[in-house]
Amino acid sequence: MRDKIRAAVATLLVAALRDLAERDGAPQVGAMADVRNWWRYGQESFVALRPDAWHMPERVTVVGWLSTFAEMTAVREAIDADPVLGTRLDTMVGTEFELNQRPLDWLLVEHLLEPMIVACRSYEFDEAAFEFQFNRLDAGLRCDMIRLVEFVPLNGFTSSVADIALADGVVLRPMTDHQVNRAIQALAVPVEFSGGPNSVQVSRFHQWAVIREHGYPVRSYKQGMPEQPHAPDFPRLEEPAQRLVTALRIVCGGSVVATRPIHAQHDDDFPPTVDGSAALSTLVAADISRPTQVLTDEQAEAVREVYEMLGNPGVRQDRSLQVALRRFVFAGSKAQPEDRLLDLVICCEALFLKRHGIDGLRKGRLAAANAARLLADDPLLNVGRKRVARFVEDAYLLRNAEVHGDHPVRRSMALLRGATTEDLARFVEDLRLVVGRALRLVLSELSRPAAAAGAVR
Repeated sequence: MRDKIRAAVATLLVAALRDLAERDGAPQVGAMADVRNWWRYGQESFVALRPDAWHMPERVTVVGWLSTFAEMTAVREAIDADPVLGTRLDTMVGTEFELNQRPLDWLLVEHLLEPMIVACRSYEFDEAAFEFQFNRLDAGLRCDMIRLVEFVPLNGFTSSVADIALADGVVLRPMTDHQVNRAIQALAVPVEFSGGPNSVQVSRFHQWAVIREHGYPVRSYKQGMPEQPHAPDFPRLEEPAQRLVTALRIVCGGSVVATRPIHAQHDDDFPPTVDGSAALSTLVAADISRPTQVLTDEQAEAVREVYEMLGNPGVRQDRSLQVALRRFVFAGSKAQPEDRLLDLVICCEALFLKRHGIDGLRKGRLAAANAARLLADDPLLNVGRKRVARFVEDAYLLRNAEVHGDHPVRRSMALLRGATTEDLARFVEDLRLVVGRALRLVLSELSRPAAAAGAVR
């Protein structure tokens, strides 16, 4: 049956190409304005201009143009006799929760005739080009599954380590060009217009996403639909994406944020069948001057470990730790160092006081003592107990000055390793390092089997 369809389609396209050659001479192939999509023209440049397209004669774009050829009758008869393709053309096709019309004549123009003409730059029938495009289209139409990819773009992030695999099929990787296009459309990545309304810039720090893939059976009206169609379980990546943001902040710092969950068909599914959707949730801006970066395999492995620890039941049930984690993420999102300082000191209170049942006056000195006890001689910080204690106590004094509306700091501040600075942002970055390391140690302690069992009890 497949050979019969192939022969009939080839005969139809020979007739169509002959008509085009006789009436139009040669095809016009080149860039074409495309108001529906953004196409990549550089690392950060996207333009509403399809780079390679056939500028079709007007009659070709009219519905049913191929049906004006007598050869189309044999094509329809061969397809109708095929038990698979006969149920998937000239009908609504997709998943049980999203279907689109799939007209045979336009499908052959868009996904067979046009690619052949673009590849050959002529109206001559090329056997090799036809064979390649027909096999691709036929295989796609016979596929029984549609793969939908849910992805949540990250803003303020990049990595030199590609494809960071996490638990439960979640992957952190660069978005494809098609996914960036969808993210622009859903306003899930910040863009800057450049050179007019049809050209935008998307920073390289906004081109990664948390991704997970699911498969759904192909459905069509001719095949029969379920009496009670079920909607997809979407969105499902919001919690994993936020957990990953927390892990990235703890390990690498910066201001990475997760944006909007988007559903789209897998780039490699062919022909495109469903449009997908997006959850238009509230967005939080990243500070592009402080992007989060994963630069080494060791950092990537640490992110995986912290990501898994954050899902531990003992961690989820620890109220003071959850306050510290939430405030730590809040701090990273703030542009002003004074605001980051306030949130990070709240983290200190939750970690070094509340978790020890301490309340009352002289909090700074007590928090400093507990911080020193936890972090003294830590191999990552590599500073002694007295210096950790003094640093945390200084952070409390700076916080007190800020919350009481005192004048901005005008004196030198001692950094974690003893150097001095008058730049509050540098001091706050050291405080972030201290709190991030403390969070990681507490997470590790709670995620041990015995600790987790005790937390559950």
